[in-house]
Amino acid sequence: MRPLTVGGELDSYCGKCKMVLRHRIVAMVDNQPKRVRCLTCNQEHNHRSLKPKDPTPKVRTPKKSAAKSTTKAGAWALHMAQWDADRVKPYNVFQTFAVHDFVVHTTFGRGVVTDIPSPDKIIALFENGEKMLIQGRMRG
Repeated sequence: MRPLTVGGELDSYCGKCKMVLRHRIVAMVDNQPKRVRCLTCNQEHNHRSLKPKDPTPKVRTPKKSAAKSTTKAGAWALHMAQWDADRVKPYNVFQTFAVHDFVVHTTFGRGVVTDIPSPDKIIALFENGEKMLIQGRMRG
């Protein structure tokens, strides 16, 4: 293998082409290629060496949000155990709601209002999580 020098060629990752391609060395620092020019697109950039992939799989730890969603799913189930068909309101943006109102949404299904952060918004807990919804819109 020939030593690397300015004007020599090597493989490097090209960010513009999004591939490992042949590059010409433009500048070197401490006998290592620093700047290269892609022979395909002619873009000049810092050399990106080819790093072998680590064969050991990464262990994923559950995120805190996963634990929260499990807690919210449990809370939803508790609310649904108290479901009263006589107190259900079909959701629409013109309706106004109160905390603990049961709602049926065409996309999210059965839910319960858990918070009213502002007069025109509610937070409802559905089986697939909390959703912020609009309320009290005037018919135009």
